[in-house]
Amino acid sequence: KAVAKNPWKENNPLFLYWNVWLGKTHLMQAVWNEIMENFPEKVVIYLPATKLIDEVIQALRYGKMPALNKKFEAVDVLLVDDIQFLADKEKTQEVFHDLFNDFYSKNKQVIISSDRPPKELIHIAPRLQSRFAYWLVADIQAPDYETRIAILQSKLEIKQENIDSDLLAIIAQHITSNVRELEWALNILLTRKKLSWNEISEDDVYACLQTLWYSTQHHMSTFEAWNQNPNWNKSFDKIVEMVANYYSISVAELKSDSRKKEITTAR
Repeated sequence: KAVAKNPWKENNPLFLYWNVWLGKTHLMQAVWNEIMENFPEKVVIYLPATKLIDEVIQALRYGKMPALNKKFEAVDVLLVDDIQFLADKEKTQEVFHDLFNDFYSKNKQVIISSDRPPKELIHIAPRLQSRFAYWLVADIQAPDYETRIAILQSKLEIKQENIDSDLLAIIAQHITSNVRELEWALNILLTRKKLSWNEISEDDVYACLQTLWYSTQHHMSTFEAWNQNPNWNKSFDKIVEMVANYYSISVAELKSDSRKKEITTAR
């Protein structure tokens, strides 16, 4: 909000990071839209990192780097989404480094987003990593239980539908770190309701959660099934894999140095 209302001030540059499926792109575009509304005379560009890579490749291929540099000279606010995709793109990293230096020296607003903090950006040039780390870095956490309920209710209002609050509570208790899956769950349930002509039941909710690969207490969990089968190999790797699956994270994330709440809880 501060950047959207007062770009070029104390929150420049701004580095946002958080896990996938938490609405990163939506938030970036919301900032983009509000800056354009507040400052219609300014040139504001929202650019996915993949688009930046494509533009650099085309400029190099057709010898149009001066034209690309001139295009960015006219920009007042630059938003680059998913900066982690610059990994191993050495020429694009070089172009972006020069671009950032130019924006910074001219006090132009830069906003960057990523799915991880600067120090965990793999195959990104150290000089870029160090610059990212010195920016105002904001870690966006997964929504808490009350916020997840509010998101579900908001989605239902938009769709002009209604689901019992007790059933919404079951969804919010199980889907804890993925905003996109909250909406997926609603879509599955509302489609089931439309096709069956029946009201949504608790069984429908648990079936939906299992469709999205969530273990639930309503049905025998993977852990219970494993415990009841003595022939399964109860190795450490199997335990790690099952814990990761239960908490809907990857094994790599579980073994990483990340201090995100959802990962430390699983660990």
